[in-house]
Amino acid sequence: MAISNELSSEIAAAILAEKKTPQELNQLKDTILRVHTALQKMSEESRARRFATRARSATTSGEQHSS
Repeated sequence: MAISNELSSEIAAAILAEKKTPQELNQLKDTILRVHTALQKMSEESRARRFATRARSATTSGEQHSS
């Protein structure tokens, strides 16, 4: 499971643990979705950086990685 999904689930559970009105829940849903999207983007960017670093490392050492 991606860390963005795991963190989003934990955040959502903590936020929704208290009783809320339907209007509050709708606002919280939007907030949780924004947090999840931001975490997911960060995970994707991190994955891309790691891949680029491995590719550069393989190029400089003459190795080839298959991904």
